[in-house]
Amino acid sequence: MLSLGRFLGVPVFIAPSWLVIAVFFTLVYAPVLSDAVPGLSGSSAYGAAIGFSLALALCVLAHELGHTAMSIRLGQPVRRVVIFVMGGVSEVEGQLNRPRDELLVAAAGPFVSIVITGLALAGYVSTTHSTLVGALLMLLFWTNLALTVFNLLPGLPLDGGRLLRAALNAMGVSSHTSTSIAAWTGRVVAVLVLVLGVSIRDPQWGTTSAIFSAALAFYLWVGAGRAERITALLDRIPTLRVADLLRPGLFISDDTSVAEALSRAWSGSARGLVTVDSQGHPIGIVDEARIGAVPPERRPWTRVAEVARPIELGLVLPVELEGQALVEAIRATPSREYFVVNSDGSPAGILSSADLAAALQSPA
Repeated sequence: MLSLGRFLGVPVFIAPSWLVIAVFFTLVYAPVLSDAVPGLSGSSAYGAAIGFSLALALCVLAHELGHTAMSIRLGQPVRRVVIFVMGGVSEVEGQLNRPRDELLVAAAGPFVSIVITGLALAGYVSTTHSTLVGALLMLLFWTNLALTVFNLLPGLPLDGGRLLRAALNAMGVSSHTSTSIAAWTGRVVAVLVLVLGVSIRDPQWGTTSAIFSAALAFYLWVGAGRAERITALLDRIPTLRVADLLRPGLFISDDTSVAEALSRAWSGSARGLVTVDSQGHPIGIVDEARIGAVPPERRPWTRVAEVARPIELGLVLPVELEGQALVEAIRATPSREYFVVNSDGSPAGILSSADLAAALQSPA
C-alpha cells in the first residue's frame, strides 16, 4: 500500500485496488464530459476524467478523515485509514463505549461528504455550466450526493448501519441484537444492489454494471457478517480473565533435553514449560509449536533452551489482568505463551494465546 502520510498522528494509506475504481470512473465519465463540454477532445476528456477520479478519491479520504477526527476527539484511537476499491475505512481500535459516541463517529464522515457536495453545487452554480470546470463540479456534486445517500442506507457495514445500531443501543437494545439487526438490513441492501445491477440492460454498460454491482453486493454481505463477528468478539473482551485461562506450568532446567522435558510434562499433566537457570530463576518460556516440531529422533539431543523464548518484560503478566487491559498487553508483546505471576511475584502458571483466542471465539 502507498502511504499518504499521517493525519492527527494516524497513518493514511491508499491500496493498489483503488486503481480499479479509478479506471472504472475514467471510462464511465470521459464520454459524459465529452458530451457535456462542446469542442472537448477525446484525450482531454479522458485526462479530465482521470482528474475527476483523483478528486473523488480525495472526497472519500476527507470522509474517512471526518470519522478519524471525531474518533480521536472522543478519545478512541484509530489504527490507520485506508482508501481502497470499495471506498475507505477508518480502523478504530476497540469499541466505542457509548451509543452517542458511535453515532457521532458514524455521522462525522457523511457530514463531511454533505459539506463537499454543497461546495460542489455552489461552485457549479457560480460557473458557466458548459465549461469543463462546470461539468466536473456537476459530476462531483452528483457522485458525492449518490455516494452519501447510499452510504446512509441503514445497513452494516455502511455508516447508515452504524447509525441504526447506535440508535438501537440508545433505546436499550443490546449490542449483540442491534448489530444483528443492522447486519441483516445490510444484507438486504446487498441483495438489492445485486438485483438492481443485474437488471440494467444497457448494451454498453450492462455487463460492467452487473460485475461492479456483484462485487459491491459481495463486499456488503461479507462486511455485515464481519461486523457481527467483531461485535461478538468485543463483547467478550470484558469477560476475559487471566486467572480463568491459566495452564499448569512446569519448571525445568534449560539444559534438559526435549525428550525428557516432554516426558516430565506428560507425566505431571503440565501444559506449559518454563526454563530456569542454575539458580532456579525463570529465564525462558518453551514455545509449544517449536517443541512439538522437533523430530522424535532429535528430541533426546535437543535442549529445551533451543525451543524457548527468553522471558522479556512483556512476557510476564500479572494474574489479576483482565478485559481490555489483557488484550492490550498481548498486543504490545505478541507471543504464543506468557509467564503469569501472582501479586507477590510467585509463579501462577502459563497463559497461551491460543487459549485466549479460543475464549474470544467461543459461543456466548
